[in-house]
Amino acid sequence: MARKQATTLTEIADAALVHISDHGLKQTQMSDIAKMLGISVGTIYLYVENKEALLALAAALLLKPETLENAHLPYKSVPRAQVGQLFMDGASEWARWPTLDQAIADKATDIETFRAVGFELYDLIAAHKRAIWFLDRLAAELAEIAPIHLNTVRGRTLDDLTSLLISSGKSSIKADGLALMARVALEQISWSAMHRHRAGLDAQPTGNLTEEDIRDLAIHAFSSTLQAALR
Repeated sequence: MARKQATTLTEIADAALVHISDHGLKQTQMSDIAKMLGISVGTIYLYVENKEALLALAAALLLKPETLENAHLPYKSVPRAQVGQLFMDGASEWARWPTLDQAIADKATDIETFRAVGFELYDLIAAHKRAIWFLDRLAAELAEIAPIHLNTVRGRTLDDLTSLLISSGKSSIKADGLALMARVALEQISWSAMHRHRAGLDAQPTGNLTEEDIRDLAIHAFSSTLQAALR
């Protein structure tokens, strides 16, 4: 069946991505997507096979949007393991932080290194915030997705930050405490680069701060927290 409008499948994919990220896959129904788009449930089924296909469609929008242009309709579901592999392949491409890797190798824990690591993480999270939101929600529900988020994305970032603090040998704080400090530092970056956007920027107490101001302040808080862990 030929697609009636070139943007329709992409619109459905975007709506599915938003709803699943906000409510989870279990709480997402075909009727929810139809309501978001102002179309009938019957129309949705012309374009997407079922709820599992919505999951695959949202993942494709994030990681391989070019495949939607000529996709056959209705869009078919795929095994969840295949969706997981798609995210694994995507994460292996973008979940890289060479500045942090180099800092660990050099055991560099000066404030300028912490700031450089902070800028790297901030920009990475900001660029991929929709994928991270999606992964975060799915990881709580799907066993096929959880290891990707816990081991390849968020978990590995925390492990690497903790390793950097431990490698310095300068802290009297135990390893678990350093892991907590690393988590606090990362949350400061994550909120500023990603989470605040979910609630709507108009609701955020940022006053007249520019995006550059917020980025700089987040990096300052991040690097200061890591530095405090070494005292």
